[in-house]
Amino acid sequence: MKIFTAFVCAIALLPTIPAWAADPVWGCRTANYCNWADLHGKSFAGQDLTEMSFEAANLTGANLKGVKADHVVFQVANVDGADFSGAELQGATFFTGSAQKANFAGANLKGVNFTRTNLTGADFKGATLDASTMFIHANLSGATWSDGRICAVGSDGSCQ
Repeated sequence: MKIFTAFVCAIALLPTIPAWAADPVWGCRTANYCNWADLHGKSFAGQDLTEMSFEAANLTGANLKGVKADHVVFQVANVDGADFSGAELQGATFFTGSAQKANFAGANLKGVNFTRTNLTGADFKGATLDASTMFIHANLSGATWSDGRICAVGSDGSCQ
């Protein structure tokens, strides 16, 4: 009986899966773990995703407009064509992922790690970037930079 009671108490302490993630189709294992999930085309608009992990998830074409996603892990994820416009992404990591034609217009990208991310054709117009935003070996070919200029083909790590 003590073991059963301890088990029930332990379950009660687990974080609750948000309503949008409770659907088994989403593939989220806990409230903050959606790694390897197929979430293409899903809408997270306006949600608080702070400190969640979408490592290696498929978020192609997903609507993440205006999300609060500070310190979220999108490492090795595919966010091609996703809409992050107006999102709060401070400290998020897209390391070695793909964000081709993703929309980051007006997003807060302070401290975001885009190292080795394919950002071909991505839109950063009006985004907040600073010295802590990392584009080390990121492919920025054809991306629209925060000041509106188009990065040259072959731009690697900075907008040329």
